[in-house]
Amino acid sequence: MKRFALLTLLCLTCFCAHAQFVSAVDTIDQARLVVMYELRYCEDSLHPDRVQTEKMMLEIGDKLSLFQSYNAFRLFEKFRKMEREGSLDAFLSQPIYLEKDEIARFQYRIFKNHPVGKLTYTDGIAFSGSFLFEEALHGIVWEMAGDTLTVAGHPSQKATCDYGGRHREAWFTEELPFSDGPYMFCGLPGLIVKIEDTKGHYRFEMLSAEKPAEYTPILWKRKDYVKTTKKGFFKASDDAQANIIENVMERSTPVDGDRNNQQKKLHQYQISKNNPIELDRK
Repeated sequence: MKRFALLTLLCLTCFCAHAQFVSAVDTIDQARLVVMYELRYCEDSLHPDRVQTEKMMLEIGDKLSLFQSYNAFRLFEKFRKMEREGSLDAFLSQPIYLEKDEIARFQYRIFKNHPVGKLTYTDGIAFSGSFLFEEALHGIVWEMAGDTLTVAGHPSQKATCDYGGRHREAWFTEELPFSDGPYMFCGLPGLIVKIEDTKGHYRFEMLSAEKPAEYTPILWKRKDYVKTTKKGFFKASDDAQANIIENVMERSTPVDGDRNNQQKKLHQYQISKNNPIELDRK
C-alpha cells in the first residue's frame, strides 16, 4: 500500500510534540452510545472531483459527548498502550510512516456540555501548539421541515440551518433520543444521522450506533492549551497554513531527500486546502 510520508509528517507534528502527555488524561464520563459517521469532504474547491473520506466517532455519555476522528482515537490509544509498555519513546525516535487508511487528517476534539452549557473545541496547529476555545452549546438556529428520509435504517426528519458560512440540511431521528450529532451540530430532538451543506462539500452520514460492549471512558487530555476565541483559532490556523512551507522546510528533514520536490509538494498541499468546513472565519 502506498505510504504518504509528507501527509504523515503534517498530521503527526502536533501530536508527537505532546506525546509525553499521552498518559496525562482525565476520565470525564463513560460512553453509553458510540456513533460512527462517514465524513465525505472536498477541501479543494478548484477540484470538486477530489472527494476524500474519513471515519468519525461520536461518544455520548451521561453528561457530555466527544466527537473526533476515529483514526485519531486509534492512534492515541495505540500510543497510550505503547507508553504503558515502555516502547513509546523508542517508537517516536524513528521516522513514522502511516498507511493511507491510518492517517487522521482531522485532529480536533469537540466536547459538548463540557463544561456544562458549553461546547469546547481543542485542536493542534502545526508548529504552533494546542489550542482551545469555547462557545455556547446550543447556538445553532434550526428550521424544521416536513421532509422524511430513512438513514441507516432509522426514519428521520429534515431540519436546516445556516452555520459557518454554509447552508446545511440535516436529518435527525427520534428513535435515538440524543440531542447531538457530528462536528458542532446539536440541538435537535433526536440524533443527527446525516448533515450536508447544499454544495455537497461536507457530508456526515451515520454508519452505525451501538452501545459499547465494554467500559469506554471519555477522556480529557491535560495540556497547556492556548485559550482563544473561535475567530482567534481560525486566524492562527490560517496563518500557519500560509506559512506551512517555511515552517516545514526550516524544522524538518526532507522526507524524500529532495528539498525542491518537497517544497513543490508542500505548495500543492497549501493551495489545495482552500475549502474548510466553515467559510466564515473573520
